[in-house]
Formats: sequence, C-alpha cells, structure tokens
Amino acid sequence: MKKVVIKIGGSLAVDETKLAEFVAAVSRLPALGFQVALVHGGGKEINENIGLLKEEPQFIDGLRVTTPSIMKMVEMTLSGAVNKKLVRLFLQNDCPAVGISGVDGGLFKVVKRKGNVDLGLVGDICSVDTKVIDALWNAGFIPVVSPISFGDGLSWNVNADTAASELATALSVDQFVLVSDVPGVMDLEKKVLPELSEEMAEKLIVDGVISGGMIPKVRDSFRSIKQGIQAIHIVGFNGLERFVQQMQGDINDGTILH
Repeated sequence: MKKVVIKIGGSLAVDETKLAEFVAAVSRLPALGFQVALVHGGGKEINENIGLLKEEPQFIDGLRVTTPSIMKMVEMTLSGAVNKKLVRLFLQNDCPAVGISGVDGGLFKVVKRKGNVDLGLVGDICSVDTKVIDALWNAGFIPVVSPISFGDGLSWNVNADTAASELATALSVDQFVLVSDVPGVMDLEKKVLPELSEEMAEKLIVDGVISGGMIPKVRDSFRSIKQGIQAIHIVGFNGLERFVQQMQGDINDGTILH
C-alpha cells in the first residue's frame, strides 16, 4: 500500500458540492492501493463562527492570532462541525472513516509558539505519535484529522498545513498532497508554476507574490522535503476523475515542490 497524506482547506471545505465530489474521489483511493490520512482546515467556517463572538479575526504571516475565546470556537468548528461533516461524507460513499484531532492519542504535542508577536494559543508541534493513525489504518479506516493539538494540559491552534506536513514526515509517506483554493503556486502573471525550489519560493515571498496562507503551506512543505518526503504537490481540485488520475501519477497538475 502507498501511504499518502492529503490536506484540504479553504473554499473546498465550505463548497458542499465540490467537497462531496472531493470526498468521493478520496474514497476511491483505498481500492487503488492507497492508505490515506486526510488533514483538514476550515478557516472560512471558523471566521463565520468567530463573528458570533464579535472579535475581528487577526492574521500574522498567514497564522491566526488565537485568544482563549477564539480557541474554544476554533476547536468546536474544526474538531466538531468540519471534522464530522467530512466523516459523514465518507460514510455516504461506503468508505469507513474516523474523525480525530491532534489531541486524540497524543497525535500532535505542541509548545507555545515563540516570536516577536504573541499569537496566543498557537502551538508549534514538537512531537508526533502516529500510533493512532497506524491503528486506524490497520483496521481499514481513513483517519480524518483536525489540526487542534495538545500541550501543557490545553488545546492549541496549529496551522493545518503545518500539521499535515508534520504528519506526512512522521509517517514517511510516499505522497504528500495539499489541495488548495488555487490550482497551484502562481507567479506574478497568475500562471501556475509547474515546479518550485525553496530559493525561488523565498524570493516570491519577499516580492509579495506568495502571501497569506500560502506562506506556511510552502515553507512547511520545504521543511518536509528536508526531512525526507519525496513527492509534494500543491494542486487545486478539478473534479473526481482528474484528482484520481493525479494521485495515480497519470497526470501532473499543480506545482511540484523539490
């Protein structure tokens, strides 16, 4: 079996029609020889729910500033609503799935992120214990993973791209695929770059071409490459059949990081 971590987020997580088609595509993969772990974000749903708190969302370098009240809403949204919606969709496709978060089984342990700006309850993953993923895989389930993590007796907000990257590295996966709002990493003329090196990526970040949530996505991916992940793709979702072909290597959409 080929081990793969797939990360989704952005508009795909809230576009019900696209999301249903995406889950149907992923549901096909086990029969094609893939062991899949799906890591999800859900920033747009979080923002909607945070609106109920009358707190304005704040982001620094693509990372959410997380106060204690926002942390409660983030955990309820990601580990509750979004996670269980995905599990329900898998079950509708007769594909066994189990929803967990980084808290469950001590999957992701974190320390508070340090830096020039205090991001609140934002953690950096310091260890990954894959036993719960291995157990679910061995039992024939697809793990659906919320990035909420555990440290110092608390739940912590962790960027979903970072969580997926750390999980992919810890599992030594054969493929790591990040499904984005956009069809890949784009240049100044909004054309998809078929390949991207770390040096090129940093230049595009400095120039403001790569910005917002794409910054941690790209930087975490290159960290995974340095730790041994061979194949990292940033792609959009262009329908069930094309995504399955992408996973099988029959076509190469998006951006390949190397």
